[in-house]
Amino acid sequence: MAGMKSAVPPSPPSIHPASAPSATPACERCLALAADPRRREPPSCLALRGTVPLVSQSAAGVPFSMLSFACRDCGTVWRLYDRANELFVSWVPERPLVR
Repeated sequence: MAGMKSAVPPSPPSIHPASAPSATPACERCLALAADPRRREPPSCLALRGTVPLVSQSAAGVPFSMLSFACRDCGTVWRLYDRANELFVSWVPERPLVR
């Protein structure tokens, strides 16, 4: 139909990962935490996000709690997993660390 405009707007240009801004590199304290993710005490640069832990169960039925922290220095977000009746905890970065 000549002269008729499409009702569908053109799609925006795709963003390629290479053109996306780079992530902030992890600070030395976050890199040290990644090297020893089983220690209980968080580094002083981490700030608690929220105050109520998420309580759930793993696929195997093991109960655990999870708290979120964010680094004041580099912005890395960490999840602290604590399983019932275990001596150690697990610190897991929300995204892979940038060195």
